[in-house]
Amino acid sequence: MNEMKFNAGTLVYHGTDRQEADEVSVLGRHAFWLAATRELAETQALRNRSGSPKVFVYRLKHDLVLPAVHTTEDVKALLKKYELWVTEDELLQASALAANLPGWAYPDANPLGAFIKLFDTGMLEYVETLPVDRASVLGQSA
Repeated sequence: MNEMKFNAGTLVYHGTDRQEADEVSVLGRHAFWLAATRELAETQALRNRSGSPKVFVYRLKHDLVLPAVHTTEDVKALLKKYELWVTEDELLQASALAANLPGWAYPDANPLGAFIKLFDTGMLEYVETLPVDRASVLGQSA
């Protein structure tokens, strides 16, 4: 299993359409999903085609090295290697933190960029919130 390195200062993105979501409330409550590109986060913000689509932009405070998973076998190997409990998000998060595993990356999951799963968001610094325009992302028929 190879790794993906993200240098301090790298911008990462979280797309959501939840009306009540803000840059603080979405952090630290669960296994947290990020996108390595703004374009991927925008598509995630529009996946339900409802709510108020927006992208929260964060900056990494320090270098981050994550295992890269490409297949379901990679995920199973990672879960076994770190003895992760996957029955609930809270147990997965607790077991990953206990194993000193900050998260993992799916570099090939989407042509628009990598997905990143983090269990500790303390390495993120909020930068800005960007509204997502449906028509500019999905086309005029959206």
